[in-house]
Amino acid sequence: MSALTDNILDHLKALVAVDTQNPPRAVTADGPLVQTVRDRLPGFDIKVHDYGGGSIVIEAIRGDAPVLFNVHLDTVPVAEGWQSDPHTLKVTNGRVYGLGACDIKGAAACLFALASRTTAPMHLVLSTDEESGQSACIRRYLEVPPPVRQAIIAEPTSVRAVTEHRGILSAKMAFTGTSGHSSGEKAKSAVHDAARWITAVLDHPEAAKNRLNVGRIEGGVKPNMIAASAELLFGFRALPGTDHLALLEAFDSAASDIVDAERMIRFVGPALPDDVDGPAGFAQAQATQWLDEVGLEKGEAVNFWTEAALFAAAGVPAIVLGPGDIAQAHTANEWVTIEQLELAYSAYERIVNHG
Repeated sequence: MSALTDNILDHLKALVAVDTQNPPRAVTADGPLVQTVRDRLPGFDIKVHDYGGGSIVIEAIRGDAPVLFNVHLDTVPVAEGWQSDPHTLKVTNGRVYGLGACDIKGAAACLFALASRTTAPMHLVLSTDEESGQSACIRRYLEVPPPVRQAIIAEPTSVRAVTEHRGILSAKMAFTGTSGHSSGEKAKSAVHDAARWITAVLDHPEAAKNRLNVGRIEGGVKPNMIAASAELLFGFRALPGTDHLALLEAFDSAASDIVDAERMIRFVGPALPDDVDGPAGFAQAQATQWLDEVGLEKGEAVNFWTEAALFAAAGVPAIVLGPGDIAQAHTANEWVTIEQLELAYSAYERIVNHG
């Protein structure tokens, strides 16, 4: 391997070694993650914005950079099936294994390596709650939009520059039943209502198109007791131009006969852009023009949601660009290829040198 690759992997090894699973989102302003960033970015002015509850932004600035790089350093919890220590980097046959290596600590490692090999101005915004599904870090950070021309949001895009993606909505359904012996006929089961709701909503013609998914369900006590309560978490990823709330109401109508249920919206993330003719649309038109100036090819829209939509909504042109394939994110034995890390480094270097 080259000296550059060794440099990238050294930074990635240090980042993967820090446990940033979310939940529990136990990152603190004086903890090992912040110290690791300080150690890896000498010469940078580092500010820590602590928004509470483990939502922390580590902002590292050197000089007056016109481009901001945003990388989330939290990971999902360790999935079942890992065959090695998720927090110990492993390199085998051109693949680099480790929790967050693909999503998306690999991008941070590339940027840290770039920072050590150039004296050019750089502006990094590192966050810790993207995987929570609420994005408090970036929402709070963007209350005063940064004075930059362009934002690069690191997510696994196979190093393709993406300017469009779906929106996201997540919600909770709480069902109420009546406790009773399972041999009875009159008691009402909350679990049965939850199952009927799932069946009805998944059969809606818009469900598959908008990637409706029920990700968690729990309720009841044991097989011979009728469940008094049940709860499920679900979400969908709507196409650009879709009214999220109108689509949610359409799903509700599919199961309107289930009356003892309460829905609570947890998070709504706009599509990128959410409105072609609005501020986000204008920002993304600028982003596309900037790609032409830098000489980076625009990639196809992706089906996952990113915090680039929040930057665009705040009027900051945003591009999603990072190493790795989204298919490897959130999986056991998560990996990214060395080739992808090297390609990402080259793309980030071009951006920093362009200014």
